[in-house]
Formats: sequence, C-alpha cells, structure tokens
Amino acid sequence: MNKIKPLDQVSSTGASATNHTAKVQNKLESKCSIFDRLMDFAASVPDFRRTGKGNIRHRLEDIIMLMILARASKCVGRAEIIEFGRHNFNKLRKIGMLKNGVPSEPTLCRIENGINDLDMADRMQEFAEKYHRELLGESGIGEIICIDGKSQRGTVQDNGRNPDIVSAYSFNTGIVLATEACREKSNEITAVPLLLDKIELAGKIITVDAMSMQKEIIDTVRRNRGDFLVELKANQRTLRYGVEDSIRTLTPVYSTP
Repeated sequence: MNKIKPLDQVSSTGASATNHTAKVQNKLESKCSIFDRLMDFAASVPDFRRTGKGNIRHRLEDIIMLMILARASKCVGRAEIIEFGRHNFNKLRKIGMLKNGVPSEPTLCRIENGINDLDMADRMQEFAEKYHRELLGESGIGEIICIDGKSQRGTVQDNGRNPDIVSAYSFNTGIVLATEACREKSNEITAVPLLLDKIELAGKIITVDAMSMQKEIIDTVRRNRGDFLVELKANQRTLRYGVEDSIRTLTPVYSTP
C-alpha cells in the first residue's frame, strides 16, 4: 500500500511536473479555482440512487471527489482510497466534504458499479473543455494536440485484457480533452477518427504515431482545417520516397536559425 500523504503536500509526477498547468494545490482549504471546478463537475454527475428513499448517508459528489483526490495521490484500490479519506478526514471536513464520515468499501463498490459511465464521461469532457478554453485564451491558434493510446492499468475487462484508451492531450495546457476506448478486437486505427470527431481541429496541430498514418485519419484532420504531424515508417517505401522528393522542392513556411 502506498504511503498516504496529507493534502497539503505537493505530489510531484516526475521531472516535468512543474511544466503542467494543473497541479496539486498546497492548501485545498483556500478557494482555489481548480478545486471549485472539480466540485462543480462532481455535483453535475447524475445520482442514480433513490435519494428520496432509504438511508443515503453520503453525497455522491463527496464520494466522487474523494476518489479523484485519492487517485491524484496515487491511491488506486478502494482500501487505499478509504485510508486516504481517513488520513485527511479533518481537512476534508473543513472544506465541506464527508459530513457523515468516510464511506465504506461496499459503498464505494456500489457507486463505481452504479454510475452511468457515459454520463460521467460527458460531464468530465464538458469540465475539461471549459477549463481548457480559459487556459488557452481566445485564439487557440497553434495549439498542439497529441493523440496516443495506452493500456489502462488497474482495470480488467471480461476478456481478461486491460482496456486500450486513446487520448487527445493538449500540450499547451496539460489537459486531456477527450478519450475514446478501443472496441473489442480492434485497435487505435478505428478509435482515432472517433476521437478526432470529439474535438475542435481548426487551427490546431495534431500529432500521431505511425499507426495513424491512415487516409481516413489524415482526411479528417484536413477536412476540419487542422494541420498534422505524423510519423512515417521507412518500410512504407513508396510513400516515404514521395514525401522526401516533395520536401526537396518545397520552400519552408517557417524557419529557425
């Protein structure tokens, strides 16, 4: 089990952590904007429980926020999330959370299984888009959006495999704008076009790896008035030599010393 850190300690995610826009705040007791926005997101997720009947002890937004804060502190399993809540209980109470104590492991299990995944994903995307626009500014021209796929750790599907998730990451703001899960018996090639349809591409630079060197993907970026930077493997000889010959005859639009 990971050593639980208090909320007032900054959690670094590596050597490049200082370059990220969204960081763990030193004092969550103060009304920091990112925390308020996260609370608004958590409150916007529809509550599937029968709130008018039964004994509902914990607010859904409190449980969601507990999971978010615990995961940000590298607590993965339910037992670690509960331990995180107990360790930081006084601080969480001061900011208006967990008025009826830390939820139990069965409660966390019911919440995780009961929440509509699509509804929650839609709310999270709305939150990310709004915050992203504020960080990026008015124009957004020249923004770099990196498309990449990774296997999701800590989650196992019915077929025994980890789900593959393709993400659109804004290099300028450090925010994941959208995600798309690869369908069963499929790969990133089919997921990337679906992901591109979720984000604004006009005036943006899209970077993808060699797997995405596909006509449908390139046409999607062009059709939406975006630019692209795609890795081209040397084993695609005809395309490679054609690109190299074209580059020799073209004049660069931008150049650096």
